[in-house]
Amino acid sequence: MPDVTGGNALRAQEQMDGTQVRFEDATGKDREVVDPQAWRVCGSTPGANRQITSYPVVLLVVPGTESCPDGASG
Repeated sequence: MPDVTGGNALRAQEQMDGTQVRFEDATGKDREVVDPQAWRVCGSTPGANRQITSYPVVLLVVPGTESCPDGASG
């Protein structure tokens, strides 16, 4: 898994090159990610530099204007 933390969610998805990706609101507010270009990656499952063993890969994201919640980096 590449380290996409802190990056743009759309670019992170493109970097995954065909890997199944799901976006989740890192704040727990369960907001739908309609435009990944406007969101930033706070973390992922699996974590950075870990082997992908299950799909979809989960990108924990927040809108670009918000900070990542405590416990998440980015």
